[in-house]
Amino acid sequence: MNESKTTLHTLTAAQTLELKQIWDGQRAKLKPDDFIFIKVKLGRPQAKLTINQLYRMTMTLAEAGYEEIPEWLLSMLDPE
Repeated sequence: MNESKTTLHTLTAAQTLELKQIWDGQRAKLKPDDFIFIKVKLGRPQAKLTINQLYRMTMTLAEAGYEEIPEWLLSMLDPE
C-alpha cells in the first residue's frame, strides 16, 4: 500500500484514550517537545494523525523504553 504520508488517520475514541493514557504515563521519560506535540494531537476525542505522526509517536515510546505498544497501532504502521 502506497498511501500519502499526509493522509489523516482518525482514531476511535477508545484508541485515543488508550494512547493518551500511555503518553501521560511516559511523560517523565519523554523530551518536552515530543510530549507536548503528541499531547496536543491527542487532545481531541478522536485524534487525527498522519502516518508520520503515528510513526514518530511509536518510535518515541520505543526509544523511551515502552514495550507494550498496542497491536492495533503497529498494524496501522505495517498493514501487511
